Amino acid sequence: MRQLSLFTDEAQSPAPVLPEEDSPPAGGGAAQLDLFSQRILQLGLTSEAIAAGRLDEAGRRLAALQARWPADPDLRGRAAQVAALERRLRGAQTLPDAARAPALLAVVRDLPPADGPWDALRAVLLRRVAEALGASEGEDAALEGQPPGYYLLEAGAVAEARTSLAAAVAVRRRPRALYLLADATALLGEPGAARHLYLEALLRDPFDPALAAARDDAVRALPDVARDELDIEDEPTAWSAPVGIVTGVLPRPAAPGACSPAEAAPPCAPRSPLQQQALDRARRFVEALTAASAHAQRRDGEGVIEARRTMKRLAPTLFAEYLRRVIQP
Repeated sequence: MRQLSLFTDEAQSPAPVLPEEDSPPAGGGAAQLDLFSQRILQLGLTSEAIAAGRLDEAGRRLAALQARWPADPDLRGRAAQVAALERRLRGAQTLPDAARAPALLAVVRDLPPADGPWDALRAVLLRRVAEALGASEGEDAALEGQPPGYYLLEAGAVAEARTSLAAAVAVRRRPRALYLLADATALLGEPGAARHLYLEALLRDPFDPALAAARDDAVRALPDVARDELDIEDEPTAWSAPVGIVTGVLPRPAAPGACSPAEAAPPCAPRSPLQQQALDRARRFVEALTAASAHAQRRDGEGVIEARRTMKRLAPTLFAEYLRRVIQP
């Protein structure tokens, strides 16, 4: 007979227990079979309580099981684990909002790396992290560089994450929040709207680590395209936005003025002088590209020529790709 695991969706070999109490005899024994069924039922209810974040209930059920099977070391270890976790969470809940969020996050990081109820508990606690962080400082707050919406995304609450991140962006258009808002928008099945947000984020700070975790594969690959396909050696990551526009991954800005956004918040990390210079040039390239389109719509030939000269001067290889893909399809 195999026992149901408390922490995974798989069965596992039973821990040493009293044989006459834990398994029904070979010749029958309805009472013993009922006892074994009750153990399985209680383990299942314990898993449900853990998954829902009701660790006090899980602890009571495990304590009752341990009292019935005191020689079972597996039950004893599980009961101790849940009791210790419940004490930490109870302590975290007594803290002010500002201290509660990091305390809860520390608990999340100490959860067992397993599937089943522990993953569900992890999602529950990440939502609590987001709630505490937002309650203490608002949706524009940050814990370890991440806004509340990030923790909602990690918890799988995508719609709630987008609402939170949209509120954060309304306060201040931080690049990190824009990347995450784009991620949430993409996950909700709106790739076009997401790529407008990715474009703005890239124009503000293409060096933010959030780019490497973008949920849009084509957007995430833009630095590699710049370096490996277009042979841009001058800080290729800085050129992600114009490369995305030229290759058709990203839309063009609606107006030239949107290409050099004023930075209301500092970047995720200090930029080197070479990174800043490359980003300034990349922004000017996008501005010139957008201006060329605007001049073309007005049938202003001289304006188009001047804008393209600027593009060629800033990035000859990217300008050649622009001519090949956009002007001479």
